[in-house]
Amino acid sequence: MSIKDMRQVVKLFENEWSLGEVECGAPRHLCAWIYLMEILESTEKSICYRENNRLLGFASYSNTKSKKHILRKRMYAFFKKLLHKSKEIKDLEALIEYEGSYKYSPEEFQNYFDGEVLMLIIDKGARGKGLGTKLLEELFELAKKDNMKNLQILTDESCNYSIYESLGCKKIYEGMVETKSYENKDSVFSEKVYIFEKKL
Repeated sequence: MSIKDMRQVVKLFENEWSLGEVECGAPRHLCAWIYLMEILESTEKSICYRENNRLLGFASYSNTKSKKHILRKRMYAFFKKLLHKSKEIKDLEALIEYEGSYKYSPEEFQNYFDGEVLMLIIDKGARGKGLGTKLLEELFELAKKDNMKNLQILTDESCNYSIYESLGCKKIYEGMVETKSYENKDSVFSEKVYIFEKKL
């Protein structure tokens, strides 16, 4: 992935989520870069959609059985560790706790899936035009060619998860995650989360 594409994906992240900004007291752009490195560290393949050199959509998936791209994945893991050392992060422990709170797949699913849809994000100005559906359909085809049989999709109540249902994905889990506030350690935010399965 080019640096130019990374910058545009980070901008999409910044416009969409806080990504632990409140919990760790770091600027949102830094949290967005850390999140991107985390995604790319696990990414097997990704798709970018552009119009007039502007990136409007990004999707990626992991493959738990793949031994490919090891060096590339290690490079992104290394950059994530470097970013974690930034002095702009006031509470690294809170950020790590925040990151872990969205890894909520129960033990019964640990060896069940071949991989995961790690990311689907569309520029807010480009939504409602079928771009998300197009990217997911392409992603599913790539995963099929990788001989994958089923993909996990983790999502929450803030997302328009009806797109997954429209593409034949089945909701197989519903739960809650809690995150603590950096500004007020006694404040806990609860959010409903879901796991969908896509049979390929």
